[in-house]
Amino acid sequence: MQGHKHVASKGWVVKAAVVFTLCLVITEFVVGHLAHSLALVSDGWHNLTDVPTLIFSWLALYWERKPPDHRKTYGYQRAGVLAAFVNGLILVGVAVYICFEGYERLAHAEHVAAGKMLAVGVVALVINAGVTLGLSRERSDLNLRAVFVHYLGDALSNVGIIAAAFLIRYTGQTLIDPVLAFLIAGMIFWGALGIIAESSNILLESLPKGMSLEGIANAMLRIPGVREVHDVHVWSLGSEFHAMSCHVHILDMPTSESERIGHRVREVLAHKFGITHSTIQFEHEHESGEFHKYMPEPTESARKR
Repeated sequence: MQGHKHVASKGWVVKAAVVFTLCLVITEFVVGHLAHSLALVSDGWHNLTDVPTLIFSWLALYWERKPPDHRKTYGYQRAGVLAAFVNGLILVGVAVYICFEGYERLAHAEHVAAGKMLAVGVVALVINAGVTLGLSRERSDLNLRAVFVHYLGDALSNVGIIAAAFLIRYTGQTLIDPVLAFLIAGMIFWGALGIIAESSNILLESLPKGMSLEGIANAMLRIPGVREVHDVHVWSLGSEFHAMSCHVHILDMPTSESERIGHRVREVLAHKFGITHSTIQFEHEHESGEFHKYMPEPTESARKR
């Protein structure tokens, strides 16, 4: 029940962010064109890309709650990761577009209305900073971290817009506007690369970030009864759901005894590495010198009995 409430609170933040973002985008486009500010228009495009980002994220939150079925046996854990990957690609496209517009503005400078630029920059900063704070507690979720990075970048670019408006107003140097647009594009591109890299690792079933196979194997080998570990595979089903499969050598023993070792292995994996879904295949072996024990033939008298 607590998990459902937490997901619902995440959904509320995302829905509120959609409404605020659409209002902000309209304001930045209108005022940006009136003020001839490429930085404002660029920031408007940046904010506009947040809308599909937010929609993808909200859909991912919805799909992640759906239980497994006979076809999706793991459920929809990777919906959020896929959304993050798509959002990262969108951000790269936006960064390229802003750079192109910045180059055009450098070649053909225009007068910028610094007062309007400053006013919208302040309003945008309040909105984006508010959404950023609302998402700050959800950064462990890769899907929502992509949204967090979007809005943190927006808030920082708003600070740049405010500073640029002051500089343009007091120096009259309009080239500050396209230069700021380049800086915003660079920041967007850098954040997008991190999101694409991490989501790609999960989609390609790479080792989760911060883990090492050697560290996991050594932790398992310290468990009494575990003699050897091999064929270890660790991957992520979602940004917070890790899984593992492995082969473990133990001595010949009753199934009830081997299950105790398995339970201890799963405890260590969950507590130390956050691996909550593990498939362990035991391989049994004898103590040294006990292979193929000789069993004598029964005596004649024993047969007669």
